[in-house]
Amino acid sequence: MLIDTGWPNFNGRDAERIARAAKAAKIKQIDYVLITHYHRDHVGGVTQLAERMKIVTFVDHGPNLEDSDAAREDYAAYEKVVAKARRIMVRAGDGIPIKGLTVRVLTAAGEHIADPLPGAGEANMYCDSEPDAPPDPSENARSLGVLITYGKFRFIDLGD
Repeated sequence: MLIDTGWPNFNGRDAERIARAAKAAKIKQIDYVLITHYHRDHVGGVTQLAERMKIVTFVDHGPNLEDSDAAREDYAAYEKVVAKARRIMVRAGDGIPIKGLTVRVLTAAGEHIADPLPGAGEANMYCDSEPDAPPDPSENARSLGVLITYGKFRFIDLGD
Protein backbone atom coordinates (compact mmCIF):
# COMPACT_ATOMS: atom_id res chain seq x y z
CA MET A 1 0.00 0.00 0.00
CA LEU A 2 1.23 3.44 -0.96
CA ILE A 3 -0.10 6.51 0.84
CA ASP A 4 -0.29 9.55 -1.49
CA THR A 5 1.57 10.12 -4.74
CA GLY A 6 3.34 13.44 -4.18
CA TRP A 7 3.76 16.41 -6.48
CA PRO A 8 3.21 16.42 -10.25
CA ASN A 9 5.95 18.98 -10.84
CA PHE A 10 9.72 18.61 -11.08
CA ASN A 11 9.57 16.46 -14.25
CA GLY A 12 7.79 13.61 -12.47
CA ARG A 13 10.33 13.47 -9.64
CA ASP A 14 7.98 11.98 -7.02
CA ALA A 15 6.40 9.38 -9.31
CA GLU A 16 9.85 8.38 -10.55
CA ARG A 17 11.15 7.95 -7.00
CA ILE A 18 8.20 5.72 -6.14
CA ALA A 19 8.61 3.66 -9.31
CA ARG A 20 12.36 3.22 -8.74
CA ALA A 21 11.84 2.15 -5.12
CA ALA A 22 9.19 -0.35 -6.22
CA LYS A 23 11.48 -1.75 -8.91
CA ALA A 24 14.33 -2.11 -6.40
CA ALA A 25 11.94 -4.08 -4.17
CA LYS A 26 10.84 -6.17 -7.18
CA ILE A 27 7.31 -4.79 -6.97
CA LYS A 28 5.65 -4.78 -10.39
CA GLN A 29 2.33 -3.21 -9.42
CA ILE A 30 0.84 -1.27 -6.54
CA ASP A 31 -2.14 -3.11 -5.11
CA TYR A 32 -3.46 -0.15 -3.08
CA VAL A 33 -2.89 3.59 -3.34
CA LEU A 34 -4.53 5.47 -0.48
CA ILE A 35 -5.12 9.14 -1.23
CA THR A 36 -5.46 11.14 1.99
CA HIS A 37 -6.95 14.19 0.25
CA TYR A 38 -7.01 16.01 -3.06
CA HIS A 39 -4.36 18.69 -2.60
CA ARG A 40 -1.64 18.74 -5.22
CA ASP A 41 1.17 17.69 -2.87
CA HIS A 42 -0.76 14.50 -2.02
CA VAL A 43 -2.57 13.48 -5.24
CA GLY A 44 -0.75 15.49 -7.91
CA GLY A 45 1.63 12.71 -8.94
CA VAL A 46 -1.09 10.13 -9.57
CA THR A 47 -1.16 10.53 -13.36
CA GLN A 48 2.62 10.27 -13.66
CA LEU A 49 2.76 7.27 -11.32
CA ALA A 50 -0.01 5.46 -13.24
CA GLU A 51 2.04 5.96 -16.43
CA ARG A 52 4.97 4.15 -14.77
CA MET A 53 3.22 1.37 -12.84
CA LYS A 54 -0.04 -0.53 -12.73
CA ILE A 55 -2.26 0.52 -9.81
CA VAL A 56 -4.96 -1.99 -8.92
CA THR A 57 -7.05 -0.21 -6.26
CA PHE A 58 -7.46 3.36 -5.08
CA VAL A 59 -8.78 4.17 -1.60
CA ASP A 60 -10.11 7.66 -0.82
CA HIS A 61 -12.68 9.60 1.21
CA GLY A 62 -15.09 10.22 -1.65
CA PRO A 63 -15.75 13.32 -3.75
CA ASN A 64 -13.80 16.55 -3.55
CA LEU A 65 -15.85 19.33 -1.98
CA GLU A 66 -13.20 22.06 -1.89
CA ASP A 67 -14.09 24.96 -4.15
CA SER A 68 -10.78 26.05 -5.62
CA ASP A 69 -9.43 25.82 -9.16
CA ALA A 70 -6.43 23.74 -8.07
CA ALA A 71 -8.54 21.24 -6.09
CA ARG A 72 -11.01 20.83 -8.96
CA GLU A 73 -8.18 20.33 -11.49
CA ASP A 74 -6.35 17.80 -9.33
CA TYR A 75 -9.53 15.87 -8.57
CA ALA A 76 -10.48 15.74 -12.26
CA ALA A 77 -7.05 14.32 -13.12
CA TYR A 78 -7.39 11.81 -10.28
CA GLU A 79 -10.82 10.68 -11.50
CA LYS A 80 -9.43 9.97 -14.98
CA VAL A 81 -6.81 7.64 -13.52
CA VAL A 82 -9.21 6.02 -11.03
CA ALA A 83 -11.67 5.23 -13.83
CA LYS A 84 -9.17 2.63 -15.08
CA ALA A 85 -8.85 0.88 -11.69
CA ARG A 86 -10.90 -0.26 -8.71
CA ARG A 87 -11.98 2.42 -6.24
CA ILE A 88 -12.95 2.06 -2.59
CA MET A 89 -14.50 5.08 -0.86
CA VAL A 90 -14.24 4.68 2.91
CA ARG A 91 -15.77 6.23 6.00
CA ALA A 92 -14.46 6.60 9.54
CA GLY A 93 -14.62 3.22 11.27
CA ASP A 94 -14.23 1.17 8.08
CA GLY A 95 -11.52 -1.39 7.53
CA ILE A 96 -9.51 -1.71 4.34
CA PRO A 97 -9.13 -5.35 3.23
CA ILE A 98 -5.39 -5.84 2.76
CA LYS A 99 -4.03 -9.34 3.38
CA GLY A 100 -1.56 -9.44 6.26
CA LEU A 101 -2.43 -5.97 7.58
CA THR A 102 -5.12 -4.50 9.74
CA VAL A 103 -6.03 -1.11 8.32
CA ARG A 104 -8.62 0.91 10.23
CA VAL A 105 -9.98 4.20 8.94
CA LEU A 106 -9.90 6.77 11.75
CA THR A 107 -10.91 9.89 9.81
CA ALA A 108 -12.53 10.44 6.43
CA ALA A 109 -14.54 13.20 4.76
CA GLY A 110 -14.48 15.38 7.87
CA GLU A 111 -15.72 12.65 10.21
CA HIS A 112 -13.76 10.66 12.80
CA ILE A 113 -14.26 7.48 14.80
CA ALA A 114 -16.64 7.89 17.71
CA ASP A 115 -14.76 5.86 20.31
CA PRO A 116 -11.08 6.04 21.33
CA LEU A 117 -8.72 3.37 20.09
CA PRO A 118 -8.06 0.47 22.47
CA GLY A 119 -5.39 1.46 24.97
CA ALA A 120 -5.88 5.18 24.38
CA GLY A 121 -5.11 7.53 27.22
CA GLU A 122 -7.55 9.55 29.23
CA ALA A 123 -8.98 12.86 28.08
CA ASN A 124 -6.56 15.75 28.53
CA MET A 125 -7.99 18.00 31.26
CA TYR A 126 -6.06 20.98 29.89
CA CYS A 127 -8.00 20.79 26.65
CA ASP A 128 -11.46 20.71 28.25
CA SER A 129 -11.82 24.50 28.32
CA GLU A 130 -10.54 25.05 24.77
CA PRO A 131 -13.20 25.99 22.23
CA ASP A 132 -13.71 23.79 19.20
CA ALA A 133 -11.79 24.84 16.12
CA PRO A 134 -13.82 26.80 13.56
CA PRO A 135 -15.16 24.76 10.63
CA ASP A 136 -12.55 24.07 7.94
CA PRO A 137 -14.02 23.62 4.44
CA SER A 138 -10.67 22.58 2.94
CA GLU A 139 -9.55 19.14 1.89
CA ASN A 140 -7.10 19.14 4.82
CA ALA A 141 -10.00 18.74 7.26
CA ARG A 142 -11.45 15.95 5.12
CA SER A 143 -8.20 13.93 5.10
CA LEU A 144 -8.38 10.17 5.16
CA GLY A 145 -6.50 8.97 8.24
CA VAL A 146 -5.62 5.35 8.99
CA LEU A 147 -4.09 3.16 11.65
CA ILE A 148 -2.09 0.33 10.08
CA THR A 149 -1.14 -2.66 12.21
CA TYR A 150 1.32 -5.37 11.20
CA GLY A 151 2.02 -7.72 14.09
CA LYS A 152 3.16 -5.51 16.98
CA PHE A 153 4.02 -2.61 14.68
CA ARG A 154 1.47 0.22 14.51
CA PHE A 155 1.61 3.19 12.15
CA ILE A 156 -0.77 6.12 11.98
CA ASP A 157 -1.13 8.51 9.03
CA LEU A 158 -3.67 11.30 9.32
CA GLY A 159 -3.00 13.24 6.10
CA ASP A 160 -2.97 16.96 6.84
